[in-house]
Amino acid sequence: MTDRGIQAGVLLPGMPHLLADKPATSWAALADSARTVGDRLRAIEPDVVLLLSTQWFTVLGHQFQCDPNPRGAHTDENWYAYDYGHLSYDLRFDVEFTERWAARVDADGMQARRTRYQGFPIDTGTIVTSTLLDPQRTLRWAQVSCNLYADADTLAQVGRAGAEAARDAGVRAAVVVVSGLSSGLIQQWIEPDQDRIAEPAHDRWNERILQMLTAGDTDQVLAVREDYARQAQADSQFRAFAFLAGTGVAATPGQLHSYGALWGTGAAVLSWNLPAPA
Repeated sequence: MTDRGIQAGVLLPGMPHLLADKPATSWAALADSARTVGDRLRAIEPDVVLLLSTQWFTVLGHQFQCDPNPRGAHTDENWYAYDYGHLSYDLRFDVEFTERWAARVDADGMQARRTRYQGFPIDTGTIVTSTLLDPQRTLRWAQVSCNLYADADTLAQVGRAGAEAARDAGVRAAVVVVSGLSSGLIQQWIEPDQDRIAEPAHDRWNERILQMLTAGDTDQVLAVREDYARQAQADSQFRAFAFLAGTGVAATPGQLHSYGALWGTGAAVLSWNLPAPA
């Protein structure tokens, strides 16, 4: 492992059910895995963590968070009736590195937009992820939005720009993508113990993708991504994985820590290149 650039990667879901006081078995398993991965991520002491959440979506350019310390309270627009629908956050962003990354995106012919204003609406996925991976707020993040109109190749290019910025800056970095697998929600109110993957076909597709990821078949995942998106309603067409692959960290087999249902959707916690727990 080199002493600069992207050292490790993580893919995990960002639905607030992971923070429920009385979670379903699958929610608790996913949350426990995320906390364990967070322990291992912090152990490598990255200088910065590149972050993309499919729940922070934009339509014009690639937006970069340039507020060094956004903090406040957030009510999830879907799950506000539950304890896990009310969240607080206090985040640390590396603005200097973020500017480097944004400048690289501009230089590559894409449009980078810097965002910094009080009260910016931090998305649920970012809050849930930072809470699970970094409860003591020791990590410094650099976040780009998920452009709804960017194709997978473009998001891969944005990820590649982040990896190049990290190498050029001589920093140790990690990358975290917040994304689900299949996104077919159960279309009714349920109790946690009633949760399941909404469609058997979605479950089969998720399992197929996870087998490829744990085998290190990155190119094959990217080749079937569009079919996966059509057949299993993959979250944001699974473009978040293209971003992860663009950083270069997914060239080796991923480690699957947990897979299960989140209100009918499929969710998994995976990591790449994290050290074994001490």
